[in-house]
Amino acid sequence: MRPSFARRTEGVMQSYIMSLIEVARRPGMISFATGLPDRRLFDPKGLEAAAERVLESGEAADALQYGATAGFMPLREKIADRCNRELGMHVCAEDVFITNGSQECFDHLGKLFLDPGDGIAVENPGYLGALQSFSVYGPEFIPVDMRDGGPDMSQLTDAFARKPKLYYCVPNHQNPSGTSYSADARKQVAEAADAGSTLVLEDDAYGELGYHGRAGKAIASMTQNAVLTGSISKIISPGMRVGWMVVPEWMRESVSTSLEAACLHAGSFSQRVLDAFLEMHDLDAYLKPIRAEYARKCKLFTDLMADGMPDSMSWTVPDGGMFVLLSSPKGTDAEPIFKTSMERGLVVMPGKPFHIRGGANTIRLNFATAGDEEIKKGMDTLCGVCRELF
Repeated sequence: MRPSFARRTEGVMQSYIMSLIEVARRPGMISFATGLPDRRLFDPKGLEAAAERVLESGEAADALQYGATAGFMPLREKIADRCNRELGMHVCAEDVFITNGSQECFDHLGKLFLDPGDGIAVENPGYLGALQSFSVYGPEFIPVDMRDGGPDMSQLTDAFARKPKLYYCVPNHQNPSGTSYSADARKQVAEAADAGSTLVLEDDAYGELGYHGRAGKAIASMTQNAVLTGSISKIISPGMRVGWMVVPEWMRESVSTSLEAACLHAGSFSQRVLDAFLEMHDLDAYLKPIRAEYARKCKLFTDLMADGMPDSMSWTVPDGGMFVLLSSPKGTDAEPIFKTSMERGLVVMPGKPFHIRGGANTIRLNFATAGDEEIKKGMDTLCGVCRELF
């Protein structure tokens, strides 16, 4: 007789994400499905040189040893400096905690704040990976529909009136829609946080990928009831698994305890290699060609959609990030798009799992991963499927 799993495992959301990565790797398949950045934009030589600098320095043994729970201090200082300079924040290195990718932040914050049945307000649609992470702790999800320019403010007001513990949001080039919050929306979210007891969890995974620079100031720059999370996964390397959270002073001790209990600390070597890489490169200069390439690919992608999609279909046109949200006519089901495209060698991501309510007529598309010829071939397939079905 086998031991039983904990009851909390029964409510964990299922996710297409990692399974579709495996499908996309099959020979001959084209993928618009995953959240993978363009591997052609990685800088392996630059990271190799940074690793050599770390290993050839007098502190090589320290890089291979256990480290501080909160992370490597020089790296924390660089992150704090960028938050202050680019996001309008006023933080210090002691507010920054390094994690194993920003995905780990969601688990820590769920663990720290969510008891079964507690409310968590979330964007609808919102990032599936975060929803899955929070679902471990058995919360009640309170959906707030996304509009052009941010959340539906009447719904947000109603959601905050229910005193949720957290509000999870992606204000910059949101996953899955690609949209960003307006300046007014950011201000209203901050004011709502200040007026109550809800902690804003601001996911900045795509903040550095604005095609014309940052989309706006951080909500965390406007309220002390906010945590900002970030990562190098979309700009330098997802495989290094370096993320961070920037927390208000009143949270520092609890976050440190949670990190120590879970993993002791994030990887010492990856942190030091990243720090050396940032010492050797001007980040703004490094980001410039990456932003330009994603802007170019986004235009190619959406131009092909405009040329080939039936009039019944609609989609978002982002000004940053990696995603477009495609919608079939209201009241229809987009699942056949996913299934038929798969049969024809194209992997796309159903949009419904990103929604707490609705979303059956949506498909999330990633234009970042594929090369130009794959984009053209895959879009020919996708447009053909949509014309047949709708």
